[in-house]
Amino acid sequence: MASPGHCFNPSVSGSEPSSLGFPSVPELATILSMSGIIFLSAVLRGFTGFGFGLAAVPLMGLVIEPAGAVLIALALQFLGGAADLREGRKMAHWPTLRWLMLGALAGTPVGMAALMGVSSGVAQLLIAAVCLSAVGLLAAGRSFTGLPGRGATVAVGALAGLFNGLAAMPGPPVVAFYLAAPVSALVARVSLVVFFTVTAALALAPTIFGGWWTSDLALSAAAGLPLMILGTHAGNRLFRHYGARHHRAASLAVFACIALVSGVHGIAEVLSAAA
Repeated sequence: MASPGHCFNPSVSGSEPSSLGFPSVPELATILSMSGIIFLSAVLRGFTGFGFGLAAVPLMGLVIEPAGAVLIALALQFLGGAADLREGRKMAHWPTLRWLMLGALAGTPVGMAALMGVSSGVAQLLIAAVCLSAVGLLAAGRSFTGLPGRGATVAVGALAGLFNGLAAMPGPPVVAFYLAAPVSALVARVSLVVFFTVTAALALAPTIFGGWWTSDLALSAAAGLPLMILGTHAGNRLFRHYGARHHRAASLAVFACIALVSGVHGIAEVLSAAA
């Protein structure tokens, strides 16, 4: 896989800025595509309470290198969720969160190591598989009669950590866990926000100290933060207007489409590399 720093730099895409200093057409198309992806993914996050990484990473991976897409998504998930931690830590369900986080702590480094060792096409296929798993888990809609034991909860956290490190997508296992757990919707929603913020921090730390970040990636994440805030606000308003009865169906439809697009793209890249 190419370096995650290969993102918005015009020299990477083969384009150069115009003589007047404006972005070239290919570079402008990349900027507009990334902006739209971040905003719409944030709308999904605001409407459903989760799903930013599930939507943003595979779609950004169609525009830039998947590793760069993961880093930007991690930064935005952390920065976007950090503001909610003060209130969230009071309402979150800590009896389950502490064990989920322990599992994520073990699983995230494994996912981060795998991220840099696979090709772009394989990464796309893995991301598609993550999205399909989300569709299956959410569609099942099963509930626990009681809270799972510590071992099972740690295992769910470890799987979420693996997804987190590999594709900035810790969502599918943990979302399914809280949808099935005997806790209120409000507590589940707040617990997810806390979990996603912490797992984003876990995945970000080694990338910062490991020198994975470039100025292009840092600027891209900074530029995307206002879009994420605006998109989340728009999603929250949509949720208040249309109610919770539509959020599960909307999530399933979006995840299925993302899995299809990413899977086709990944197969095409793998076949092209093998030719």
